[in-house]
Amino acid sequence: MIQYRKILEMAQEGLSLRTVSASTGHGRPKVTEILQLAKEKGLECPLTEEMDDHWIEEFLYPYKAIENSGYGMIDFEL
Repeated sequence: MIQYRKILEMAQEGLSLRTVSASTGHGRPKVTEILQLAKEKGLECPLTEEMDDHWIEEFLYPYKAIENSGYGMIDFEL
């Protein structure tokens, strides 16, 4: 799983994208995407205890929760 919380906290500390990327094991494009989405949606540090990686993922990518829910699209052709 992506370490959303760690990415946001490290960026808040002023660390470079390269450092955040190397520390979390995620590429710079993904780190940049996460930081941009967080900025657009107003998600800022400090984060509360309930804002874990799962919560942040659902907040930033709400459509992923639907795709991974196990429910498929309704086939009206039947």
